[in-house]
Amino acid sequence: MGRGVKITDVSVVVHERHLPTGMPLPPMEMAVLRIHTDEGIEGNTFISPPGPNVTDQILQQVKPMLLGRDPLDIGAVWHDLWARRRSMHSTVQGYIDVALWDIAGKAAGLPIHRLLGTVRHELPAYISSWVHGDSATYAEEAAAYLDQGFCAYKLHPPTQRRMLRDERGVTIADDIAACELVRDQVGGEYRLMLDSAWAYSYPEAVTVGQAIEDLGYYWYEDPLPADDIYGYRRLKQQLSIPIMATEMSEGGVYGLAPWIVQEATDFLRGDVVIKGGITGMMKIAHLAEAFQMNCEVHDAYNALNNVATLHVAMAIRNCEYYEVIVIHPPEQYDTAHFSYGLTEPIDIDARGNAHAPTRPGLGYDIDWELIDASRVAELR
Repeated sequence: MGRGVKITDVSVVVHERHLPTGMPLPPMEMAVLRIHTDEGIEGNTFISPPGPNVTDQILQQVKPMLLGRDPLDIGAVWHDLWARRRSMHSTVQGYIDVALWDIAGKAAGLPIHRLLGTVRHELPAYISSWVHGDSATYAEEAAAYLDQGFCAYKLHPPTQRRMLRDERGVTIADDIAACELVRDQVGGEYRLMLDSAWAYSYPEAVTVGQAIEDLGYYWYEDPLPADDIYGYRRLKQQLSIPIMATEMSEGGVYGLAPWIVQEATDFLRGDVVIKGGITGMMKIAHLAEAFQMNCEVHDAYNALNNVATLHVAMAIRNCEYYEVIVIHPPEQYDTAHFSYGLTEPIDIDARGNAHAPTRPGLGYDIDWELIDASRVAELR
């Protein structure tokens, strides 16, 4: 790529994703962000769901500030977008950043993790459950994924149905029962985690935390509202199980220092979509590293951003796992579904290890034939 390369266009291809028969979700809109350059290198990521706010902001606010700029000025663009954060959806900065890193890797002829500074080439993957209706489903699923080689299993417990489906009869007793049955099913040595997704009051969080502490769970994720830093401080004083917060907290890297200095979480947490892209997550990981903390990187909602997550995880030492969220029974699991929209599945081997991409940029090709078959529009 020459010194005078410029961004020439930004577009968004909207298409409809049809989920397999039996999946618990209806068809959904997705999109591909395309950042074009005058040297023919294109940067991409997926947007899901696109929504008018996100696509309008990308095309009406961000595109004019990108046209004519050098796509390798990733840091400058990142800070320019951060300065405009109050007028934009929180995901816009992340999408733009991932696509620019894709250009940078392609221009260099290297995978993105090589540009970031590779520290490893594989990482254990764990399964992150959907929200199920009964304890037995969690237990059967955990055992099935254990047999498939995945190193750990995380429950999104039944109480989340109170938020997702307005089922008010679900209580923390259902969550504890599910956690107990899963432990019985997989044995005492298999690593288990609980992600309660902000579902509990403080007393509920203490009760569930004490229960899973006794069951030997590895971490306790997001039991309280996302910005309840005082509640998390109190909760940590009551429990010995490590607490994980900050997935949805506001302010990106700039909002996380108080969580550390007030000792409100044992991990930092975030993803490339919500927390400012690859650049934002690298900043957060380095902040955590300065305090000898892990930064566990969350699933990023679609395949190409999950690839971006993989690059980040391969370039930091303080991330232990790669998260694989599943919304289907184990017998329907395959990496092709997890990798929807790509020409080949994300590389997770039979031992449950995710492997670093080896080709330039993000390192995975978009399945344009699949996307064009359900294309709705290309917006400019």
